[in-house]
Amino acid sequence: MKITSVVVHALNDSTVAGFVDDTTPFEQCSKECFDELDLNADGVLSKEELRSGFGKLLPGIGYVSQPKEELNGLHDEIFERFDADQNGVVDRGEFKELLREIMLGVARGIGGSPVLVALEHGSLLMRAAQHEQNRG
Repeated sequence: MKITSVVVHALNDSTVAGFVDDTTPFEQCSKECFDELDLNADGVLSKEELRSGFGKLLPGIGYVSQPKEELNGLHDEIFERFDADQNGVVDRGEFKELLREIMLGVARGIGGSPVLVALEHGSLLMRAAQHEQNRG
C-alpha cells in the first residue's frame, strides 16, 4: 500500500480561481501535470495515458472508485469536448483548457466560505493552496 503525504488546508473559491487566473504558475502546473501523464513522452495524451493517471491530479473526488464503464464514458466525454482538432489525442493546449475548466468547476463547488480539505502532495488543489500561501 502506498502512503501519501496529506495536509489539511482551508480552501475557498478564490484560492482555486486565483491560481487559475495567475497565468504563469498555472501554465507551469499544467505543463508539469501533462508531462506526468505523457508516459511515452510523445507530446500528446492518449485516452490510455489519461486513464492511467488522471485520478492523481484530483484525488479524493471519487474518480478512481468509479466503475470502469463510467470512467470510460468520462474519458470519451473529455476527448469529445477537449480534443478540439478531433485527432484522437489531447495536446498541451487542450489539456490546459481541460485543467482550467475542472479547477474553475471545483472553485464554484467550494464557494466563498472556507472549507477544510485534505490535500495530497502534488494534487492540483495542493498546488492552488501553495500558490495562495506564496502570494500571501
